[in-house]
Amino acid sequence: MATDRKYQVVICGGGLAGLTLALQLQNKYPEASITVLEKTVRPLPEAAHKVGESTVEIGGHYFAEVLGLKSYLDEKQFPKLGLRYFYGDSNQPFENRPELGPSMFSPVPTFQLDRGIFENDLRSMVLDLGVNLVEGASLKEISISEENQLNQISYILNEEEKTINANWVVDAMGRRRYLQTKLGLKKESPHSASSVWFRLEGKISVDDLVPKSNKEWHQRNIEDRFYSTNHLMGKGYWVWLIPLSSGKTSVGIVTQNDLHDFSTYSRSYQTSFEWLKENEPRLAEYLGNKEPLDFRKIKNYSYGSEQLFSGNGWSCVGEAGIFSDPFYSPGSDMIAITNTFTTNLIGLAIEEKLETKKVNQLNDFILETMFPDQLSYYVGGYHTFGNTQVSSSKFLWDTLYYWRVYAHAFMCGVFEDFEKLQVFESYVKQFSQLNKSLQIDLKIWAESTESKNTFDYADLARKEVFIESAISLLTRPSEANFEKHLRQQLEFFSILKSQVEDSHAEVNTQKQGPFAQFYGNLSSSAKRKNNINGAISQIAGGDFLYGVRNIYIKLLVKGKERVHLSWMLRLLYAD
Repeated sequence: MATDRKYQVVICGGGLAGLTLALQLQNKYPEASITVLEKTVRPLPEAAHKVGESTVEIGGHYFAEVLGLKSYLDEKQFPKLGLRYFYGDSNQPFENRPELGPSMFSPVPTFQLDRGIFENDLRSMVLDLGVNLVEGASLKEISISEENQLNQISYILNEEEKTINANWVVDAMGRRRYLQTKLGLKKESPHSASSVWFRLEGKISVDDLVPKSNKEWHQRNIEDRFYSTNHLMGKGYWVWLIPLSSGKTSVGIVTQNDLHDFSTYSRSYQTSFEWLKENEPRLAEYLGNKEPLDFRKIKNYSYGSEQLFSGNGWSCVGEAGIFSDPFYSPGSDMIAITNTFTTNLIGLAIEEKLETKKVNQLNDFILETMFPDQLSYYVGGYHTFGNTQVSSSKFLWDTLYYWRVYAHAFMCGVFEDFEKLQVFESYVKQFSQLNKSLQIDLKIWAESTESKNTFDYADLARKEVFIESAISLLTRPSEANFEKHLRQQLEFFSILKSQVEDSHAEVNTQKQGPFAQFYGNLSSSAKRKNNINGAISQIAGGDFLYGVRNIYIKLLVKGKERVHLSWMLRLLYAD
């Protein structure tokens, strides 16, 4: 057995989580010695067999800004046109299904990732920075030391066993959850759901499910719906369509276990196709005889953990630690957060300032506060998916909540500052009480009311509260106003919760705010404003509104304490 040198950090797993952590660490600590052990060797296939192609704002910001990859992502990957949902009876013509989504790109970029292309390129990037990348290495064992001792990692390379030592070892090996298993830290999730997915050659767009002759339907969206993560919704399930820059399309089926029997569609692509014929016949008809490039499945994909970080010099990042649900594309978010927390701790260890209380703080924030709060989106949430008005209200609440609470804090650097994070967590506990209470109500409402198709198209790019919340991600409250900002968000969500409740109860249309459209309760003046706004957004194929929005953001939003002159948004956007 060959004994190799000592490294400050050894990352076991050279997938998306491990490679981005290596990039983050080497950028921040250029003198640190870092090794990445990875079983597979290049070149990786395009449209690799990994799921997790779609990013939202935390993951997008992490890749583009924290890691400095914006130019690369703009050039090599697809932009993402937000999340898009199609509700209603799947047997009717597709154009008759209520549609919820943005017609224009967000001012805060997110991306659709071809994991094969991205991870190939990330390997080259970390090598260029001086990271020691060992390909073809099969992990044999990680031995965790007592306090202040080196951890030992043994692996097989070219049929020879090798051993290296590290101050800090990271499990980035995904669902294998090596350290979680070895240390007895696995924890069951209260959310029970399963999924299959496959890739198909070529562009598969929801636009192709509607005849070209229906110009009104096609023209109401300024940008190509293909670039969205498209969700076809039904009770207890959703089907995704995600574009990949390699020219392929990812298709997935996700179901709640108590509402759909996973065994009936998970045995093969053919059984999944039969399930689609029954539940999403328009899509199945379009797919026809297409042959899949791969077929993968996961039963009970959600899981928790008792601990993610240790003062003994180890971390579990990304899916090696916890996973909630793919519905809101959180995989890259959890990579961003656990990688950032690991970077924080390794930095303290390098400076010999690591304290147990700080390790505990990061474990508690994720496992006791953030993860349970976000799980509440999904536990019972799938029961709302077959109810158009309730599910659309849920999506708008969940999105605004994610943006204004978690995404904004991450983009402001709160997750890199132990003191700010402590203050932030105290407010998140208050936010989560509102969130969990509403999630319970939404499930009850969905099961006790009939689904109604009360709107044709809810264009989120025309909703004032949606646009203001999106551009608010670019504001930067000062140190002095940090808590004031959080108190304002608490007030905002207290009011928003009342508006959801009033919408469901169908009382006082004026109090229903942005949810009125989902219940068919738009006032005549709001309908007129929607029509005017729709006409404005179509000027010059959207370029006029993009231009006005960009100038507004540059002068009155980006880097400011708050969104200034918000009355201007009310002139351009409806409800």
